[in-house]
Amino acid sequence: MGTALHLGAADFQTLLQRLGPSLGLWRGAEVAVLRTQRYVPPVLDLGCGDGIVASLVLPRIDIGVDPSPEAVARAARLGCYGRLEPVAIEHLALAPESVGTIMSNSVLEHIADLPLVLRAAARLLRPRGRLIFTSPTEAFSAWLALPSSRYAAWRNAHYEHRNLWPVPQWAHHLRQAGLQIVSVRPYLRRGLVTTWDALELAQRVRIGHRRLFSLVWRRVPPPQLARIARRLARLDLSAPPPGGGRLIVAEKI
Repeated sequence: MGTALHLGAADFQTLLQRLGPSLGLWRGAEVAVLRTQRYVPPVLDLGCGDGIVASLVLPRIDIGVDPSPEAVARAARLGCYGRLEPVAIEHLALAPESVGTIMSNSVLEHIADLPLVLRAAARLLRPRGRLIFTSPTEAFSAWLALPSSRYAAWRNAHYEHRNLWPVPQWAHHLRQAGLQIVSVRPYLRRGLVTTWDALELAQRVRIGHRRLFSLVWRRVPPPQLARIARRLARLDLSAPPPGGGRLIVAEKI
């Protein structure tokens, strides 16, 4: 399996408080694996969303880009971005070869016209600059709580997953954009993906217009939340290939 992968209890507690148990678990693995990389500035966060993950990876990010103005407004409140742009990366007014690193967390699997986005990223990167990104893998659909293709299709439609590709397919699309894979690291073994999915399903149960799990979760006392975070911190979040999620580092050729 290689080197173990962990995230500290304090960071897990932050994620649990902000995101709840299921997303807190998945984002925790992403934060842990993204922290294994070196980020040469200027750093651009592609699809920054609310910025929570990136803010736990780096204390300062030069540029955040997301087409959602609402997400960019939330990210601005964190105070970790030097500049935020509510546009798609292909429309970003930035000089070619002006970025050292592009990071992107669980974004590229959602994009319909991915070749366009990869070309835009490659245009902005300096020679030898790196695109560092995470994504669920081709194993994700088979590792969910219910072993059914119809169930997997429903879950992937819910999350708008379009590009759950094996590494050779990622390598092909990256090469087409002028990028070359230099490293790959899987995370979240099968049991943790199944647990994540079961927790996420439980959070969807509603009473009227309110989610039952959320009502209970908000009442968890801080000492109990801290105990849960300490237990999560003991988990090895690494996985043998393919993993439920995967970090890919690609370099501009």
